[in-house]
Amino acid sequence: MIEHLLVGKKFGTYADTFLMLGLALITDYALTKTQQITQLQLIDEGTRYRIQFKKPINLEPIINLPYANPFPPVCGQKSDRTKLPDETPIFDVVKAGEIRKLYREYLYQNHGKIETTEETPKPPDPRTQNGAILTSMRHDKNHNDLWLQGWELREKYGTLIASILQAFSEHNHSTLKSESERVSELFKQATGYSLPSLASAVKVYLPTAVQGVNRVKADGNKFDPQKTDWLSLWLIANGLFTCGISERVKISDRTYDWRVTGLEPKDISLTKYREVLNHLRQYNPPGGGHGIARFDAELVLKFCQSLLNYHEAIANSQDEDEFDIWEPINHFVSGFTGTHFGQKGQVYGVKELFNLGLPGWIQPTNSNELVDYHLVLNEHLAVISSLSTEEGHSELLAAYRDFITSNTIRKFFPFQVSYADYVIKRLADSKARPPRLLSVFGLNLMTKKEFSQITQDPSFLRIAKAINQATVFAGKVQTKKGLIELDWQRNYGLAQQLSSQSGSKKDFISAITDFLAKYEHENLRLSERLHGTEKRLMRVWPTKEDLDRLIELVEEFDTVLVANLLIAYGYAKWTKSEDVGTTDLSANEETNQGELDNE
Repeated sequence: MIEHLLVGKKFGTYADTFLMLGLALITDYALTKTQQITQLQLIDEGTRYRIQFKKPINLEPIINLPYANPFPPVCGQKSDRTKLPDETPIFDVVKAGEIRKLYREYLYQNHGKIETTEETPKPPDPRTQNGAILTSMRHDKNHNDLWLQGWELREKYGTLIASILQAFSEHNHSTLKSESERVSELFKQATGYSLPSLASAVKVYLPTAVQGVNRVKADGNKFDPQKTDWLSLWLIANGLFTCGISERVKISDRTYDWRVTGLEPKDISLTKYREVLNHLRQYNPPGGGHGIARFDAELVLKFCQSLLNYHEAIANSQDEDEFDIWEPINHFVSGFTGTHFGQKGQVYGVKELFNLGLPGWIQPTNSNELVDYHLVLNEHLAVISSLSTEEGHSELLAAYRDFITSNTIRKFFPFQVSYADYVIKRLADSKARPPRLLSVFGLNLMTKKEFSQITQDPSFLRIAKAINQATVFAGKVQTKKGLIELDWQRNYGLAQQLSSQSGSKKDFISAITDFLAKYEHENLRLSERLHGTEKRLMRVWPTKEDLDRLIELVEEFDTVLVANLLIAYGYAKWTKSEDVGTTDLSANEETNQGELDNE
Protein backbone atom coordinates (compact mmCIF):
# COMPACT_ATOMS: atom_id res chain seq x y z
CA MET A 1 0.00 0.00 0.00
CA ILE A 2 1.28 3.45 -0.94
CA GLU A 3 0.43 6.62 0.98
CA HIS A 4 2.29 9.25 -1.05
CA LEU A 5 4.68 9.98 -3.93
CA LEU A 6 7.80 12.11 -3.57
CA VAL A 7 9.16 14.13 -6.48
CA GLY A 8 12.56 15.78 -6.10
CA LYS A 9 13.30 19.13 -7.77
CA LYS A 10 16.27 18.44 -10.01
CA PHE A 11 15.95 20.95 -12.88
CA GLY A 12 15.45 24.26 -11.06
CA THR A 13 12.84 25.46 -13.58
CA TYR A 14 9.16 24.89 -14.25
CA ALA A 15 10.22 21.46 -15.58
CA ASP A 16 10.11 20.25 -11.96
CA THR A 17 6.53 21.46 -11.57
CA PHE A 18 5.37 19.94 -14.83
CA LEU A 19 7.09 16.62 -14.08
CA MET A 20 5.22 16.42 -10.76
CA LEU A 21 1.94 17.40 -12.45
CA GLY A 22 2.47 14.81 -15.19
CA LEU A 23 2.97 12.17 -12.51
CA ALA A 24 -0.12 13.35 -10.61
CA LEU A 25 -2.25 13.19 -13.76
CA ILE A 26 -1.36 9.60 -14.69
CA THR A 27 -1.80 8.62 -11.02
CA ASP A 28 -5.27 10.16 -10.95
CA TYR A 29 -6.18 8.29 -14.14
CA ALA A 30 -4.90 4.98 -12.76
CA LEU A 31 -6.80 5.37 -9.47
CA THR A 32 -10.02 6.35 -11.23
CA LYS A 33 -9.84 3.38 -13.63
CA THR A 34 -9.18 0.95 -10.77
CA GLN A 35 -11.97 2.52 -8.68
CA GLN A 36 -9.58 3.59 -5.93
CA ILE A 37 -11.31 6.92 -5.40
CA THR A 38 -9.18 9.18 -3.24
CA GLN A 39 -8.12 12.80 -3.15
CA LEU A 40 -4.63 13.74 -4.36
CA GLN A 41 -3.14 16.65 -2.45
CA LEU A 42 -0.24 18.51 -4.11
CA ILE A 43 2.19 19.79 -1.47
CA ASP A 44 5.41 21.77 -1.96
CA GLU A 45 7.98 20.76 0.68
CA GLY A 46 10.77 23.04 -0.55
CA THR A 47 13.31 20.71 -2.13
CA ARG A 48 10.64 18.28 -3.31
CA TYR A 49 6.93 17.86 -4.00
CA ARG A 50 4.68 15.44 -2.16
CA ILE A 51 1.60 13.91 -3.79
CA GLN A 52 -0.39 12.81 -0.75
CA PHE A 53 -3.23 10.28 -0.98
CA LYS A 54 -6.18 10.70 1.34
CA LYS A 55 -6.37 6.90 1.53
CA PRO A 56 -3.52 4.41 0.81
CA ILE A 57 -3.60 2.90 -2.67
CA ASN A 58 -2.95 -0.61 -3.94
CA LEU A 59 -0.65 -1.18 -6.94
CA GLU A 60 -1.88 -4.67 -7.89
CA PRO A 61 -4.99 -3.67 -9.88
CA ILE A 62 -3.02 -0.94 -11.67
CA ILE A 63 -0.77 -3.53 -13.33
CA ASN A 64 -3.68 -4.65 -15.53
CA LEU A 65 -4.62 -1.17 -16.73
CA PRO A 66 -5.27 -0.80 -20.50
CA TYR A 67 -3.36 1.84 -22.45
CA ALA A 68 -4.61 5.45 -22.40
CA ASN A 69 -3.09 8.52 -23.98
CA PRO A 70 -1.64 10.63 -21.16
CA PHE A 71 -1.37 13.40 -23.76
CA PRO A 72 -2.20 13.42 -27.49
CA PRO A 73 0.14 14.00 -30.43
CA VAL A 74 0.11 17.64 -31.57
CA CYS A 75 -0.22 18.60 -35.23
CA GLY A 76 -0.24 21.90 -37.06
CA GLN A 77 -0.50 22.59 -40.78
CA LYS A 78 3.02 21.36 -41.55
CA SER A 79 3.40 18.59 -38.96
CA ASP A 80 4.62 15.19 -40.11
CA ARG A 81 1.83 12.67 -39.43
CA THR A 82 3.30 9.71 -41.27
CA LYS A 83 4.59 7.97 -38.13
CA LEU A 84 1.33 8.36 -36.20
CA PRO A 85 -1.07 5.40 -36.18
CA ASP A 86 -4.36 6.01 -38.04
CA GLU A 87 -6.51 5.37 -34.97
CA THR A 88 -4.66 7.94 -32.88
CA PRO A 89 -6.71 10.95 -31.71
CA ILE A 90 -4.66 14.00 -32.75
CA PHE A 91 -4.76 17.44 -31.16
CA ASP A 92 -5.33 19.64 -34.20
CA VAL A 93 -3.83 23.03 -33.32
CA VAL A 94 -5.37 24.75 -36.36
CA LYS A 95 -8.95 23.75 -35.50
CA ALA A 96 -8.48 24.38 -31.77
CA GLY A 97 -6.93 27.77 -32.55
CA GLU A 98 -9.92 28.82 -34.67
CA ILE A 99 -12.32 27.90 -31.86
CA ARG A 100 -10.24 29.91 -29.39
CA LYS A 101 -10.03 32.90 -31.71
CA LEU A 102 -13.81 32.92 -32.20
CA TYR A 103 -14.46 32.68 -28.46
CA ARG A 104 -12.00 35.44 -27.56
CA GLU A 105 -13.62 37.70 -30.15
CA TYR A 106 -16.97 36.94 -28.52
CA LEU A 107 -15.57 37.86 -25.08
CA TYR A 108 -14.18 41.11 -26.47
CA GLN A 109 -17.49 42.07 -28.08
CA ASN A 110 -19.40 41.25 -24.87
CA HIS A 111 -16.90 43.08 -22.63
CA GLY A 112 -16.01 39.80 -20.90
CA LYS A 113 -19.60 38.84 -20.06
CA ILE A 114 -20.60 35.28 -20.88
CA GLU A 115 -24.22 34.56 -21.87
CA THR A 116 -25.55 31.04 -22.26
CA THR A 117 -27.51 31.06 -25.50
CA GLU A 118 -27.60 28.97 -28.66
CA GLU A 119 -25.50 31.61 -30.43
CA THR A 120 -22.76 31.59 -27.79
CA PRO A 121 -19.62 29.97 -29.27
CA LYS A 122 -18.29 27.00 -27.36
CA PRO A 123 -15.27 27.68 -25.12
CA PRO A 124 -11.87 26.52 -26.40
CA ASP A 125 -9.90 23.55 -25.23
CA PRO A 126 -7.83 24.91 -22.31
CA ARG A 127 -4.72 23.23 -23.77
CA THR A 128 -4.94 25.06 -27.11
CA GLN A 129 -2.01 27.44 -26.65
CA ASN A 130 0.20 24.69 -25.24
CA GLY A 131 -0.24 22.89 -28.54
CA ALA A 132 0.24 26.14 -30.45
CA ILE A 133 3.65 26.88 -28.93
CA LEU A 134 4.90 23.39 -29.80
CA THR A 135 4.02 23.85 -33.47
CA SER A 136 5.14 27.50 -33.51
CA MET A 137 8.58 26.60 -32.15
CA ARG A 138 8.72 23.44 -34.31
CA HIS A 139 8.83 21.18 -31.28
CA ASP A 140 5.81 19.11 -32.32
CA LYS A 141 8.08 16.39 -33.77
CA ASN A 142 9.90 15.91 -30.46
CA HIS A 143 6.59 15.96 -28.58
CA ASN A 144 5.09 13.37 -30.92
CA ASP A 145 8.19 11.17 -30.70
CA LEU A 146 7.80 11.11 -26.91
CA TRP A 147 4.16 10.10 -27.36
CA LEU A 148 5.06 7.43 -29.93
CA GLN A 149 7.63 5.81 -27.64
CA GLY A 150 5.00 5.65 -24.90
CA TRP A 151 2.42 4.24 -27.33
CA GLU A 152 4.82 1.46 -28.31
CA LEU A 153 4.71 0.31 -24.65
CA ARG A 154 0.88 0.09 -24.70
CA GLU A 155 0.80 -3.67 -24.08
CA LYS A 156 2.68 -3.15 -20.84
CA TYR A 157 1.15 0.23 -19.91
CA GLY A 158 -0.27 -0.92 -16.56
CA THR A 159 3.09 -2.32 -15.51
CA LEU A 160 4.77 0.94 -16.53
CA ILE A 161 2.37 3.00 -14.38
CA ALA A 162 2.76 0.63 -11.43
CA SER A 163 6.57 0.80 -11.73
CA ILE A 164 6.44 4.60 -11.81
CA LEU A 165 4.24 4.78 -8.70
CA GLN A 166 6.39 2.30 -6.82
CA ALA A 167 9.62 4.11 -7.68
CA PHE A 168 8.31 7.54 -6.68
CA SER A 169 6.86 6.16 -3.44
CA GLU A 170 10.27 4.91 -2.29
CA HIS A 171 12.49 7.30 -0.39
CA ASN A 172 15.04 4.86 0.96
CA HIS A 173 16.65 3.57 -2.24
CA SER A 174 20.20 4.55 -3.16
CA THR A 175 20.67 8.30 -3.62
CA LEU A 176 22.96 7.49 -6.55
CA LYS A 177 20.00 6.07 -8.45
CA SER A 178 17.40 8.47 -9.83
CA GLU A 179 13.67 7.75 -9.84
CA SER A 180 13.84 7.25 -13.61
CA GLU A 181 16.57 4.63 -13.24
CA ARG A 182 14.55 2.91 -10.54
CA VAL A 183 11.46 2.85 -12.80
CA SER A 184 13.53 1.30 -15.60
CA GLU A 185 14.85 -1.31 -13.18
CA LEU A 186 11.39 -2.25 -11.87
CA PHE A 187 9.89 -2.29 -15.37
CA LYS A 188 12.60 -4.60 -16.71
CA GLN A 189 12.22 -6.94 -13.74
CA ALA A 190 8.49 -7.22 -14.39
CA THR A 191 8.48 -7.43 -18.20
CA GLY A 192 12.00 -8.19 -19.38
CA TYR A 193 11.87 -5.09 -21.60
CA SER A 194 13.85 -1.87 -21.27
CA LEU A 195 12.36 1.58 -21.32
CA PRO A 196 13.63 4.14 -23.85
CA SER A 197 16.74 5.73 -22.41
CA LEU A 198 17.48 9.24 -23.73
CA ALA A 199 15.26 11.67 -25.60
CA SER A 200 15.75 15.12 -27.08
CA ALA A 201 14.91 17.85 -24.57
CA VAL A 202 13.42 20.79 -26.45
CA LYS A 203 13.54 24.32 -25.02
CA VAL A 204 9.87 24.33 -24.06
CA TYR A 205 10.39 21.33 -21.78
CA LEU A 206 13.85 22.08 -20.39
CA PRO A 207 14.55 25.81 -20.65
CA THR A 208 17.99 27.14 -19.82
CA ALA A 209 19.26 30.68 -19.40
CA VAL A 210 21.44 30.92 -22.54
CA GLN A 211 19.24 30.86 -25.62
CA GLY A 212 18.17 27.27 -25.27
CA VAL A 213 21.55 25.62 -24.65
CA ASN A 214 23.57 25.26 -21.48
CA ARG A 215 26.64 27.37 -20.70
CA VAL A 216 29.18 24.65 -21.57
CA LYS A 217 27.72 24.24 -25.04
CA ALA A 218 27.25 27.96 -25.50
CA ASP A 219 30.99 28.50 -24.90
CA GLY A 220 32.03 25.60 -27.08
CA ASN A 221 31.89 24.76 -30.77
CA LYS A 222 29.55 21.76 -30.58
CA PHE A 223 25.81 22.26 -30.55
CA ASP A 224 24.42 18.79 -30.07
CA PRO A 225 20.79 18.76 -28.92
CA GLN A 226 20.23 18.52 -25.19
CA LYS A 227 19.09 15.14 -23.99
CA THR A 228 17.76 13.72 -20.76
CA ASP A 229 16.06 10.51 -19.69
CA TRP A 230 12.92 9.63 -21.63
CA LEU A 231 10.67 9.08 -18.61
CA SER A 232 11.29 12.55 -17.16
CA LEU A 233 10.55 14.17 -20.53
CA TRP A 234 7.45 12.01 -21.00
CA LEU A 235 6.07 13.17 -17.63
CA ILE A 236 7.07 16.81 -18.30
CA ALA A 237 5.36 16.70 -21.70
CA ASN A 238 2.18 15.43 -20.04
CA GLY A 239 2.25 18.07 -17.29
CA LEU A 240 3.07 21.00 -19.58
CA PHE A 241 0.58 20.12 -22.33
CA THR A 242 -2.26 19.53 -19.84
CA CYS A 243 -1.54 22.21 -17.23
CA GLY A 244 0.69 24.87 -18.81
CA ILE A 245 -0.37 28.46 -19.53
CA SER A 246 1.15 29.61 -22.82
CA GLU A 247 0.53 32.82 -24.74
CA ARG A 248 2.01 34.90 -27.55
CA VAL A 249 2.84 38.30 -26.10
CA LYS A 250 3.30 41.43 -28.19
CA ILE A 251 6.73 42.98 -27.68
CA SER A 252 6.70 45.64 -30.37
CA ASP A 253 5.03 46.29 -33.69
CA ARG A 254 4.84 42.95 -35.55
CA THR A 255 7.01 41.22 -32.95
CA TYR A 256 5.53 38.54 -30.68
CA ASP A 257 7.35 36.39 -28.16
CA TRP A 258 6.05 33.34 -26.29
CA ARG A 259 5.56 33.27 -22.55
CA VAL A 260 4.98 29.90 -20.84
CA THR A 261 4.03 29.64 -17.18
CA GLY A 262 3.32 26.89 -14.70
CA LEU A 263 1.12 27.37 -11.64
CA GLU A 264 3.12 26.33 -8.56
CA PRO A 265 1.04 24.23 -6.12
CA LYS A 266 1.68 24.85 -2.44
CA ASP A 267 -1.08 22.92 -0.68
CA ILE A 268 -4.00 22.17 -2.99
CA SER A 269 -5.93 19.17 -4.27
CA LEU A 270 -5.38 18.12 -7.87
CA THR A 271 -9.12 18.44 -8.55
CA LYS A 272 -9.23 22.02 -7.32
CA TYR A 273 -5.99 22.87 -9.12
CA ARG A 274 -7.29 21.65 -12.48
CA GLU A 275 -10.74 23.18 -12.10
CA VAL A 276 -9.40 26.64 -11.28
CA LEU A 277 -6.73 26.44 -14.00
CA ASN A 278 -9.18 25.34 -16.68
CA HIS A 279 -11.63 28.10 -15.75
CA LEU A 280 -8.84 30.65 -16.12
CA ARG A 281 -7.64 29.34 -19.50
CA GLN A 282 -11.11 28.81 -20.98
CA TYR A 283 -13.30 31.64 -19.68
CA ASN A 284 -10.99 34.31 -18.32
CA PRO A 285 -7.66 34.20 -20.20
CA PRO A 286 -5.09 37.01 -19.94
CA GLY A 287 -4.45 38.92 -23.14
CA GLY A 288 -1.06 39.06 -24.82
CA GLY A 289 -1.60 42.07 -27.07
CA HIS A 290 -0.36 44.79 -24.71
CA GLY A 291 3.10 43.72 -23.59
CA ILE A 292 4.71 41.54 -20.93
CA ALA A 293 3.88 43.60 -17.82
CA ARG A 294 0.18 43.80 -18.57
CA PHE A 295 0.02 40.09 -19.47
CA ASP A 296 1.65 39.14 -16.15
CA ALA A 297 -0.65 41.47 -14.18
CA GLU A 298 -3.76 40.15 -15.91
CA LEU A 299 -2.59 36.57 -15.38
CA VAL A 300 -2.35 37.06 -11.60
CA LEU A 301 -5.58 39.08 -11.29
CA LYS A 302 -7.61 36.69 -13.42
CA PHE A 303 -6.23 33.65 -11.63
CA CYS A 304 -7.33 35.21 -8.33
CA GLN A 305 -10.80 35.69 -9.83
CA SER A 306 -10.97 32.04 -10.89
CA LEU A 307 -9.88 30.82 -7.46
CA LEU A 308 -12.46 33.06 -5.73
CA ASN A 309 -15.12 31.70 -8.13
CA TYR A 310 -14.21 28.19 -7.00
CA HIS A 311 -14.39 29.24 -3.34
CA GLU A 312 -17.78 30.85 -3.97
CA ALA A 313 -19.12 27.64 -5.49
CA ILE A 314 -17.81 25.64 -2.53
CA ALA A 315 -19.26 28.11 -0.01
CA ASN A 316 -22.68 28.14 -1.72
CA SER A 317 -22.81 24.35 -1.86
CA GLN A 318 -21.89 24.16 1.85
CA ASP A 319 -19.62 21.27 0.93
CA GLU A 320 -16.26 22.63 1.99
CA ASP A 321 -13.10 20.57 1.75
CA GLU A 322 -11.57 19.34 4.96
CA PHE A 323 -9.00 22.13 4.75
CA ASP A 324 -10.26 25.67 5.29
CA ILE A 325 -11.01 27.75 2.19
CA TRP A 326 -10.78 30.99 4.19
CA GLU A 327 -7.06 31.39 3.68
CA PRO A 328 -4.94 33.88 1.69
CA ILE A 329 -4.72 33.17 -2.04
CA ASN A 330 -1.05 32.19 -1.73
CA HIS A 331 -1.87 29.55 0.89
CA PHE A 332 -2.99 27.16 -1.88
CA VAL A 333 -0.53 28.04 -4.64
CA SER A 334 2.69 30.01 -4.32
CA GLY A 335 2.61 31.72 -7.72
CA PHE A 336 3.73 31.20 -11.31
CA THR A 337 7.09 30.11 -12.63
CA GLY A 338 7.82 30.57 -16.28
CA THR A 339 10.03 31.07 -19.31
CA HIS A 340 10.03 33.88 -21.83
CA PHE A 341 11.02 32.77 -25.34
CA GLY A 342 12.32 35.62 -27.48
CA GLN A 343 11.78 35.58 -31.22
CA LYS A 344 15.00 35.51 -33.26
CA GLY A 345 13.92 35.45 -36.86
CA GLN A 346 12.37 32.06 -37.47
CA VAL A 347 13.55 30.54 -34.19
CA TYR A 348 13.05 31.27 -30.49
CA GLY A 349 15.60 31.45 -27.71
CA VAL A 350 15.22 31.46 -23.95
CA LYS A 351 15.26 35.11 -23.02
CA GLU A 352 14.26 34.99 -19.36
CA LEU A 353 13.35 32.64 -16.53
CA PHE A 354 10.94 34.33 -14.13
CA ASN A 355 8.68 33.91 -11.11
CA LEU A 356 5.44 35.72 -10.33
CA GLY A 357 4.09 35.80 -6.78
CA LEU A 358 0.48 36.20 -5.67
CA PRO A 359 -1.11 38.97 -3.58
CA GLY A 360 -1.24 37.75 0.02
CA TRP A 361 -3.69 40.54 0.95
CA ILE A 362 -6.53 38.69 -0.79
CA GLN A 363 -7.94 36.75 2.16
CA PRO A 364 -11.73 36.43 2.32
CA THR A 365 -13.09 35.43 5.72
CA ASN A 366 -16.71 34.81 4.71
CA SER A 367 -19.02 34.52 1.70
CA ASN A 368 -19.80 38.23 1.63
CA GLU A 369 -16.12 39.10 1.36
CA LEU A 370 -15.78 36.82 -1.67
CA VAL A 371 -18.10 39.24 -3.48
CA ASP A 372 -16.17 42.24 -2.12
CA TYR A 373 -12.85 40.91 -3.39
CA HIS A 374 -14.39 40.27 -6.81
CA LEU A 375 -15.38 43.95 -6.94
CA VAL A 376 -11.85 45.01 -6.00
CA LEU A 377 -10.26 42.72 -8.61
CA ASN A 378 -12.59 44.17 -11.24
CA GLU A 379 -11.41 47.66 -10.25
CA HIS A 380 -7.78 46.65 -10.64
CA LEU A 381 -8.44 45.04 -14.02
CA ALA A 382 -10.26 48.18 -15.14
CA VAL A 383 -7.23 50.28 -14.18
CA ILE A 384 -4.62 48.21 -16.01
CA SER A 385 -6.93 47.66 -18.99
CA SER A 386 -6.92 51.43 -19.47
CA LEU A 387 -3.12 51.39 -19.78
CA SER A 388 -1.10 50.21 -22.77
CA THR A 389 2.50 50.26 -23.91
CA GLU A 390 1.45 51.82 -27.21
CA GLU A 391 0.34 54.96 -25.35
CA GLY A 392 3.55 55.21 -23.32
CA HIS A 393 2.36 53.53 -20.12
CA SER A 394 5.13 50.92 -19.89
CA GLU A 395 6.55 52.24 -16.60
CA LEU A 396 3.11 52.35 -14.97
CA LEU A 397 2.35 48.80 -16.06
CA ALA A 398 5.76 47.57 -14.87
CA ALA A 399 5.21 49.23 -11.46
CA TYR A 400 1.76 47.66 -11.17
CA ARG A 401 3.12 44.23 -12.19
CA ASP A 402 5.79 44.52 -9.48
CA PHE A 403 3.02 45.15 -6.94
CA ILE A 404 0.45 42.51 -7.91
CA THR A 405 3.08 39.77 -8.30
CA SER A 406 4.57 40.44 -4.86
CA ASN A 407 3.37 39.29 -1.45
CA THR A 408 3.39 42.75 0.15
CA ILE A 409 0.96 45.64 -0.08
CA ARG A 410 3.84 48.11 0.23
CA LYS A 411 4.77 47.47 -3.41
CA PHE A 412 1.50 49.20 -4.29
CA PHE A 413 2.81 52.61 -3.23
CA PRO A 414 5.41 53.26 -5.97
CA PHE A 415 2.74 52.50 -8.55
CA GLN A 416 0.15 54.68 -6.83
CA VAL A 417 2.46 57.73 -6.68
CA SER A 418 3.13 57.50 -10.43
CA TYR A 419 -0.50 56.72 -11.17
CA ALA A 420 -1.62 59.77 -9.18
CA ASP A 421 0.40 61.97 -11.52
CA TYR A 422 -1.12 60.17 -14.52
CA VAL A 423 -4.65 60.67 -13.10
CA ILE A 424 -4.20 64.42 -12.71
CA LYS A 425 -2.79 64.79 -16.21
CA ARG A 426 -5.76 62.92 -17.65
CA LEU A 427 -8.24 64.97 -15.66
CA ALA A 428 -6.59 68.18 -16.86
CA ASP A 429 -7.05 67.13 -20.49
CA SER A 430 -10.68 67.81 -21.35
CA LYS A 431 -10.36 65.74 -24.54
CA ALA A 432 -8.97 62.65 -22.79
CA ARG A 433 -11.13 59.88 -21.40
CA PRO A 434 -11.43 60.17 -17.59
CA PRO A 435 -8.98 57.84 -15.81
CA ARG A 436 -10.03 54.79 -13.87
CA LEU A 437 -9.76 55.18 -10.11
CA LEU A 438 -9.43 52.62 -7.35
CA SER A 439 -12.10 53.14 -4.71
CA VAL A 440 -11.75 53.86 -1.01
CA PHE A 441 -13.83 50.71 -0.48
CA GLY A 442 -11.23 48.69 -2.37
CA LEU A 443 -8.31 50.30 -0.54
CA ASN A 444 -9.98 49.49 2.80
CA LEU A 445 -10.20 45.84 1.78
CA MET A 446 -6.58 45.79 0.59
CA THR A 447 -5.16 47.40 3.73
CA LYS A 448 -7.44 46.04 6.45
CA LYS A 449 -5.08 43.26 7.53
CA GLU A 450 -2.01 45.42 8.07
CA PHE A 451 -2.86 49.12 8.15
CA SER A 452 -6.44 49.51 9.41
CA GLN A 453 -5.20 51.41 12.50
CA ILE A 454 -4.11 54.15 10.13
CA THR A 455 -6.70 53.99 7.37
CA GLN A 456 -9.71 53.89 9.71
CA ASP A 457 -8.52 56.85 11.77
CA PRO A 458 -11.01 59.78 11.32
CA SER A 459 -8.25 62.41 11.25
CA PHE A 460 -6.29 60.50 8.61
CA LEU A 461 -9.44 60.17 6.51
CA ARG A 462 -10.30 63.87 6.77
CA ILE A 463 -6.85 64.87 5.56
CA ALA A 464 -6.96 62.25 2.78
CA LYS A 465 -10.36 63.61 1.74
CA ALA A 466 -8.90 67.13 1.67
CA ILE A 467 -6.14 65.90 -0.66
CA ASN A 468 -8.81 64.29 -2.84
CA GLN A 469 -10.87 67.49 -3.06
CA ALA A 470 -7.80 69.52 -3.91
CA THR A 471 -6.64 67.17 -6.69
CA VAL A 472 -9.03 64.61 -8.18
CA PHE A 473 -12.32 66.34 -7.38
CA ALA A 474 -11.37 69.87 -8.38
CA GLY A 475 -11.45 72.13 -11.41
CA LYS A 476 -13.34 70.57 -14.30
CA VAL A 477 -14.74 67.14 -13.49
CA GLN A 478 -16.70 64.68 -15.60
CA THR A 479 -19.83 63.42 -13.84
CA LYS A 480 -22.75 61.32 -14.99
CA LYS A 481 -24.53 64.61 -15.70
CA GLY A 482 -21.74 65.87 -17.91
CA LEU A 483 -18.68 68.09 -17.53
CA ILE A 484 -18.93 70.64 -14.71
CA GLU A 485 -16.47 73.18 -13.39
CA LEU A 486 -16.08 73.49 -9.63
CA ASP A 487 -15.26 76.71 -7.84
CA TRP A 488 -11.93 75.46 -6.55
CA GLN A 489 -8.81 74.87 -8.60
CA ARG A 490 -6.87 71.64 -8.93
CA ASN A 491 -3.56 71.21 -7.05
CA TYR A 492 -0.87 69.76 -9.32
CA GLY A 493 2.19 67.76 -8.22
CA LEU A 494 0.99 67.16 -4.65
CA ALA A 495 1.51 63.37 -4.75
CA GLN A 496 5.11 63.74 -5.95
CA GLN A 497 5.78 66.45 -3.35
CA LEU A 498 4.46 64.38 -0.44
CA SER A 499 6.29 61.28 -1.69
CA SER A 500 9.62 63.09 -2.13
CA GLN A 501 9.39 64.63 1.35
CA SER A 502 8.40 61.39 3.11
CA GLY A 503 12.01 60.34 3.68
CA SER A 504 12.26 62.94 6.45
CA LYS A 505 9.65 63.21 9.20
CA LYS A 506 10.27 66.96 9.56
CA ASP A 507 10.06 67.63 5.81
CA PHE A 508 6.88 65.58 5.43
CA ILE A 509 5.12 67.36 8.30
CA SER A 510 6.17 70.69 6.82
CA ALA A 511 4.80 69.67 3.40
CA ILE A 512 1.45 68.45 4.75
CA THR A 513 1.12 71.53 7.00
CA ASP A 514 1.77 73.81 4.04
CA PHE A 515 -0.88 71.98 2.01
CA LEU A 516 -3.48 72.16 4.80
CA ALA A 517 -2.84 75.88 5.29
CA LYS A 518 -3.45 76.57 1.59
CA TYR A 519 -6.46 74.28 1.60
CA GLU A 520 -7.97 76.13 4.60
CA HIS A 521 -7.35 79.47 2.90
CA GLU A 522 -9.23 78.16 -0.16
CA ASN A 523 -12.11 77.04 2.04
CA LEU A 524 -12.31 80.47 3.66
CA ARG A 525 -12.35 82.16 0.26
CA LEU A 526 -15.11 79.90 -1.01
CA SER A 527 -17.23 80.21 2.11
CA GLU A 528 -17.03 84.00 1.95
CA ARG A 529 -18.13 83.96 -1.71
CA LEU A 530 -21.15 81.78 -0.93
CA HIS A 531 -22.13 83.69 2.22
CA GLY A 532 -25.75 84.76 2.01
CA THR A 533 -26.60 82.45 -0.92
CA GLU A 534 -28.56 79.20 -0.97
CA LYS A 535 -25.65 77.28 -2.45
CA ARG A 536 -23.66 74.88 -0.32
CA LEU A 537 -20.14 73.66 -0.80
CA MET A 538 -19.45 70.16 0.55
CA ARG A 539 -15.76 70.35 1.33
CA VAL A 540 -14.07 68.71 4.28
CA TRP A 541 -12.35 71.08 6.72
CA PRO A 542 -9.51 69.39 8.65
CA THR A 543 -8.74 70.84 12.09
CA LYS A 544 -5.55 71.40 14.08
CA GLU A 545 -6.52 68.30 16.07
CA ASP A 546 -6.46 66.30 12.82
CA LEU A 547 -2.94 67.50 12.07
CA ASP A 548 -1.86 66.67 15.64
CA ARG A 549 -3.30 63.18 15.25
CA LEU A 550 -1.51 62.72 11.91
CA ILE A 551 1.76 63.65 13.61
CA GLU A 552 1.00 60.98 16.23
CA LEU A 553 0.47 58.42 13.48
CA VAL A 554 3.78 59.42 11.91
CA GLU A 555 5.47 58.98 15.30
CA GLU A 556 3.81 55.61 15.88
CA PHE A 557 4.24 54.22 12.36
CA ASP A 558 6.65 54.79 9.51
CA THR A 559 6.60 58.24 7.88
CA VAL A 560 6.88 56.78 4.39
CA LEU A 561 3.98 54.41 5.12
CA VAL A 562 1.65 57.18 6.35
CA ALA A 563 2.60 59.43 3.44
CA ASN A 564 1.97 56.71 0.85
CA LEU A 565 -1.37 55.76 2.40
CA LEU A 566 -2.41 59.42 2.31
CA ILE A 567 -1.54 59.55 -1.39
CA ALA A 568 -3.40 56.31 -2.11
CA TYR A 569 -6.56 57.47 -0.34
CA GLY A 570 -6.19 61.04 -1.54
CA TYR A 571 -6.23 59.98 -5.20
CA ALA A 572 -8.94 57.32 -4.84
CA LYS A 573 -12.63 57.34 -5.72
CA TRP A 574 -14.80 58.43 -2.79
CA THR A 575 -18.56 57.96 -2.51
CA LYS A 576 -21.15 59.80 -0.41
CA SER A 577 -21.19 56.98 2.13
CA GLU A 578 -17.47 57.53 2.72
CA ASP A 579 -17.66 61.28 3.37
CA VAL A 580 -15.96 62.26 6.63
CA GLY A 581 -16.73 65.44 8.53
CA THR A 582 -17.83 67.45 5.49
CA THR A 583 -18.89 70.98 6.23
CA ASP A 584 -21.43 73.17 4.48
CA LEU A 585 -19.23 74.08 1.72
CA SER A 586 -20.39 72.76 -1.90
CA ALA A 587 -21.39 74.75 -4.92
CA ASN A 588 -23.92 72.09 -5.77
CA GLU A 589 -25.25 69.71 -3.21
CA GLU A 590 -25.90 67.05 -5.84
CA THR A 591 -22.31 67.09 -7.11
CA ASN A 592 -20.26 64.43 -5.41
CA GLN A 593 -17.22 62.47 -6.44
CA GLY A 594 -19.25 59.29 -6.22
CA GLU A 595 -20.88 60.51 -9.43
CA LEU A 596 -17.61 60.81 -11.34
CA ASP A 597 -17.98 58.99 -14.62
CA ASN A 598 -14.99 56.65 -14.64
CA GLU A 599 -16.60 53.99 -16.75
